[in-house]
This record gives sequence, C-alpha cells and structure tokens, in this order.
Amino acid sequence: MQHKILLLDELGEKWGDTHVYYNLRTPAEAIKLLCINYPDFQQHLLDSEKNGISYTVTQMEQNLELSELSLPLGQHDLVIAPVITGSRGAVKALLGVAMIAVAFALPVTAPLAPLSFTGTGFVGGTAFAGILANVGAALVLTGVSEMIAPQPQLPGFDAPMSGFMGGAGGITRGSDGSQSYGYIGAANTVGLGKTIPVVYGKALVGGHILSTDIEVATSENTLMEYIRPPSLDTVRLNGEELKEKYTNAGGLQARIYNGTLSNAQGTKSYLNSTVTIDLSKRGRQKIVDIQGESSGDKKTKQFQIFFEVRGLVDFVGEAGTTRIDGFITYRVIVQEDSKNQLVLNNQATIQGLTQKSQFYKYIAKLPYQKVPDKDNYEVFIQIIDAGVDLDKASFKIKEVGYRLKMGD
Repeated sequence: MQHKILLLDELGEKWGDTHVYYNLRTPAEAIKLLCINYPDFQQHLLDSEKNGISYTVTQMEQNLELSELSLPLGQHDLVIAPVITGSRGAVKALLGVAMIAVAFALPVTAPLAPLSFTGTGFVGGTAFAGILANVGAALVLTGVSEMIAPQPQLPGFDAPMSGFMGGAGGITRGSDGSQSYGYIGAANTVGLGKTIPVVYGKALVGGHILSTDIEVATSENTLMEYIRPPSLDTVRLNGEELKEKYTNAGGLQARIYNGTLSNAQGTKSYLNSTVTIDLSKRGRQKIVDIQGESSGDKKTKQFQIFFEVRGLVDFVGEAGTTRIDGFITYRVIVQEDSKNQLVLNNQATIQGLTQKSQFYKYIAKLPYQKVPDKDNYEVFIQIIDAGVDLDKASFKIKEVGYRLKMGD
C-alpha cells in the first residue's frame, strides 16, 4: 500500500513536502524512515526543543498523541508540521526527541513489540538511553509548563460576563479558573493581579487596561450631541474633498459649487424644477429625459448633474444618541430611450457630518458614449444605501444637462 508523508513549513522547505513510501505500518515507522533517508532530519528533530519548536502529527485532520504513533497507520496521508512551543492552544504538540524515541524504539516488523536496548531494528543501548533521558527531561518540563501556564479556555455563548473581568469563564483564565500565563491571541485583560507576559519574537497581543470609564448614551442622557463639529468641510465624495475646480474623486470628476457661477452661453439644462430623491427607496428613480448632443459645445463628454445634499447625519445608536457622520451611496444611470441600452452606470458615495440647515452643492461630470443615430435618453438615480437620519437628510438634483455653471 502506498502512503504519502507530507512535511509542512520549514520541514518541507528543507527535505521536500511530499514523500512516498510503501507498506508502512505505523506513523512511527514513517518517522524512522525519514530519519534513515535524511540523517540531518533526525538531528533537526533532536535539536528542535531547544529552539522552541514542537510538532503536530496529523492524520484525517486528527492530531495524534505520542502513544498513537505506534498504532496502525491505515491508508490516509500523514502530515507532520512544526509549531511554536506554547502556541498550540488545544492541540497536543509532540517534542521532536520524543518522536525519535518512539520511532527507533520499535522494530519495523513488529510495531507493538516491547522496548529493548538491543536487537535488529532497535536503537543501540547507549544512544537509546540518552534519548530516553532527553524524553524524560522534556516530559517533566512539559508537565511543569502545563501546570504554571494552563491553556486558556474560550467562553461559550453562555459564559458569564464576569469572564471579561477575569472570572472563571473568561478568556484570560485556564479551564479550571486559575490564572493563565499563556497567549491565545489579541485579547485585552482587565483586573487587579493580572499577569503581563514577556514576548520573545513576534506576537499579536492585546493590552492590559489600567483604567476605564464607560458611559452609556440614551435618549434621556446623551453623551454628546455630535461626535465632531458638523461642517461642510467634513463632506467627501468617494473619500475626496472637492475643490472649486474639477477634482478626481475616485475616478469621478467633480467640483464644489459656491454659488458664484451661472449658466453661460452653450449651457443646456433639461430640468424645469428641482427633483428630490427618496432616500428610503432602492429602485431606480427617473429624473428627466435628455437629448444626446453630439456637436458644438454640447457634447456628451460635457454631460453634468448638479447635486445638493444636506443633513448628512446619523446616530451612533437609536434616535437621540450621539450624532455621527452620515452617507449616501447612489448610482447615476443613463440609457437610450427606445431599446433601454445602457450608456452610463456610475456609482458614488457622498459622506460627512452636516446639519439640516447646511447645504452642500456639487457638480459631477459624467461623460457617456452616444449611441449612433439615437438622440433620446433617460436619466435615473438609484439609491444603493443610505446611513442618514431620514427626518433631516435630503438629496436633490438641481440641474441635469451640458456645461452647467461654467460662467462666461
């Protein structure tokens, strides 16, 4: 029977990630053959403990115990992977010296035979005694480390809130409720007498909170009215601050309108009155019909829409809590009238923190490709998402056309 032995990470880089052997009877036998074929592999396992490296031996996604290395291998692949000692969580990692001891202590032909210091297929007495001494010392150290650093236990859905503060159900405690000295990831700790470990190497860890002050904002007791002062200067289009001249805002050319320019000769506007967009609807909302201009100053590359937005504000929680930045994500759609052929589909997000009385006006340049011999087009606005207070926010289309507010 063919068996594959897979070596991961640094083992695979040094000795190859896939090894094929035939008629293996136990995982210990596979480790022994690797050591015979690659003598430096055996030395690497022996030296790994002092380098802070242990190993997992896995078959069918199950991590094998040391005692299971002498059990029948079966027909599934065997995976050997190095892990940093102490970072294994609930996984039982094996010491390299212990793996060598099990691999060479048992004969290839009789994997379940008792240990011996002599005979074919066994390690010589002196060498094996040295290995056993190392195994004994390693197991003692492992046992001591497990006692002083119990593996933390993640709380379940029914874990008490006291766990966060250091109770028995907390992630900073061992499974028996005792103080844990181990790392389980970036978890903050709170409370007196907490252990702050020293990190060797690189680790993603949380901090120990020395002092906290938590206030809850409600409609009766607002923590603060605004998260920051509301202002037109907070408004961004696609994350970019607009200027009086056209600015590239996430691939969209747009500029703020300060009210000083008016429509000049060559301007073509199709709206007779302002259109208010319903922010609660997610379907298309038709704005106006336009003509596909293709000559003179009224070219389709000069197609523009004049927007006005106010009341960009939302709540951090329920209504009446702290006001935070609001946003509106929308899509401009232009299609040919007769066959509904799409010629423009542009999405943008306007965001910021403004009051209902603060008007932000901007003009976006939205060039489109005219369909040959087709002059009639429809313009739509579709709200994709909106995080605003609907009682205060408004989103309006002031003008739609060509060369808007260009001045003389």
